[in-house]
Amino acid sequence: MYDYSFDYVHCREIFLSFQKILKSYYPHVEKDAYPIQEKCSVNTLMCENPNARKLLLITTGEHGIEGYAGNVFLQLFVHEFLPAFKCDEVSLLLVHAINPWGMKHKRRVNNNNVDLNRNFLDFSSPDIDLRNESFEKMRKYFTNPKPVGTSDLNFFLNIVKLVPYIVTLGSNGIREALTKGQYTCPHCVYYGGREEEGCTQYMKALYKHVYSSYDFVLHFDIHTGAGPKNKMVIVNSIFDEETSEEREAEFGYSPITKADRESFYEINGDMIDYIYKQYSGQSKFYSTCFEYGILGDGLIDQLRSLITLSLENRAWHCGTKNENVKARIDKLFRAMFFPDDAHWQAAFERDSRAALNGILRYFGFM
Repeated sequence: MYDYSFDYVHCREIFLSFQKILKSYYPHVEKDAYPIQEKCSVNTLMCENPNARKLLLITTGEHGIEGYAGNVFLQLFVHEFLPAFKCDEVSLLLVHAINPWGMKHKRRVNNNNVDLNRNFLDFSSPDIDLRNESFEKMRKYFTNPKPVGTSDLNFFLNIVKLVPYIVTLGSNGIREALTKGQYTCPHCVYYGGREEEGCTQYMKALYKHVYSSYDFVLHFDIHTGAGPKNKMVIVNSIFDEETSEEREAEFGYSPITKADRESFYEINGDMIDYIYKQYSGQSKFYSTCFEYGILGDGLIDQLRSLITLSLENRAWHCGTKNENVKARIDKLFRAMFFPDDAHWQAAFERDSRAALNGILRYFGFM
């Protein structure tokens, strides 16, 4: 039913086509665009009702390639949930591709190799702590300067290379090395930058306006890649005052977890955490991440993810020995974030409907 396009320009056209539909629900619909290089842009549709004191905000594509699933999520919301939405009471803001360059080039990072979900920090703060000791211990693994060859794609050979790190760091240490974010190697994976990126500044300004203009903001940020196979996990900020169990009871949805070292993984510069730290006590809101699992969350699955991320990054910066190797890496990378798989697509739509039904009804948006 929905268009699972893997083309950035086509997806943007789908998003902009929503404007006509939205105008039948809202008296004021305004589109905006924040341009990036190569004709890429962060596109927004702001739908306002003058009597509305609540807002639903949906953001997608913070990790470029994950924006393709975000586009499908927006299609599903507009076509299935908007007809039952309380448009007279709730305004709506849709954001297509926080990282449009990454979406166009089918990468997680932006044009500066920065992971935007590790970039929501105050880099001028004297108290900022950007250390990632686990990454430093694995730096050699992540900094191979040679073009990727056929043998580099062998999963078992890669596991052999990882064994010393598994022994010394354990699975949690390896996960921390990768996902916590690192700020010392600009050409490596999960680089958080040394200053705010342009898209980060744009989103911070947008959040400042939104969280100061409404009595209550409900915010969904759409991601793919982590979590159980073919299952969406709602990942709350560590600063959410309610427990995961309380949220599960409220929404009638499971699983729900928190982005901490024990339950999910620790993140420096996380966008949702930034919102909580910046606006808790000033505004009433619930901001969360929908994380759609694909490969799975077992140890082998995590190692496969690490290997794929490392190979994609190395291929981008160092090249590949032939086009066949590049094509295989591209295929592995897509399978990790937006698989062309009917079972995953069905699970994606099923869990999206379940979560939207539970949360929108709980907060009185439907």
